[in-house]
Amino acid sequence: MINGFRKEMMFFSRGGRIAALALVLLGLALMSPLMFGAMSGMIQTLKDALPDDESYTQMIELYSAYSASDMIMYNAEQITGIGAIVILFLFKGAAGGEQKKRSVIIPQCAGLTPEKYVIPKFIIYPLVVFATTFVSMIAGAGVSALMFPGALKWDMVILSSVCSGVFLAFSTVMQFCIGLCTGRSNAAVVSVILTNMFLPSILAFFRVDRFNPFALSSIALTSAMNSGESANKLLSAAGTASASTDVSMLNVAVSLGTALVISVILFFLTIFTLHTKEVHNEGDEPVL
Repeated sequence: MINGFRKEMMFFSRGGRIAALALVLLGLALMSPLMFGAMSGMIQTLKDALPDDESYTQMIELYSAYSASDMIMYNAEQITGIGAIVILFLFKGAAGGEQKKRSVIIPQCAGLTPEKYVIPKFIIYPLVVFATTFVSMIAGAGVSALMFPGALKWDMVILSSVCSGVFLAFSTVMQFCIGLCTGRSNAAVVSVILTNMFLPSILAFFRVDRFNPFALSSIALTSAMNSGESANKLLSAAGTASASTDVSMLNVAVSLGTALVISVILFFLTIFTLHTKEVHNEGDEPVL
């Protein structure tokens, strides 16, 4: 088991994957407050240089309407959207890439059982994704609170961060299950992207958009919108159209619990599938 963890940590750390993951998620969390703050300052400078131009006054009024909670909402939307896609491509090599290259035969022949091969993957990658997402969201909220007006409800900020982290961790588990079971890393990436894009809409159409792991992204977005006292009305209206407004403890608890239960089921499904493909090297030649 220790060798399995050591193998995954070496793979994860080599090539700058950990650094890339942290930089991408932290960059997405800081991009909105820094970008909007820089635009507001630049427009204010232009207004001071051209005081007779009323267009700059209108633009300043527009940018001054943004609050810290608006930035947090942008962060939640970008991290659960763009961040999920980046994570999927970062983990391609570990989620099916070894099966595709047949390099997994070597550790299997050396005595690494499917359990010892799978357990580190289902622990290291989802936990790192959750922790990095949570820290990035909190950091983005802190910068937003410093740069933009509006008091924050930090309990809602933490709830949004937790739901965003669990949603991305669950997407990672799905990717590893599909990739390891099929040996097709590209198919795993495409499958998870399509699932995250279309399944929430299908569930919403049948009014079952609560109490499931895919509701976590909507809960994260709604919690971010509700994290301030003076959120921008236009942004709130736009966000409400695509996010469930149910942030009750029942929906949150059941959605988080469902994500955990399904992740465990996918873990055992992966082990069962790999057992059917296990290399038996007792004879003269390895046999799949």
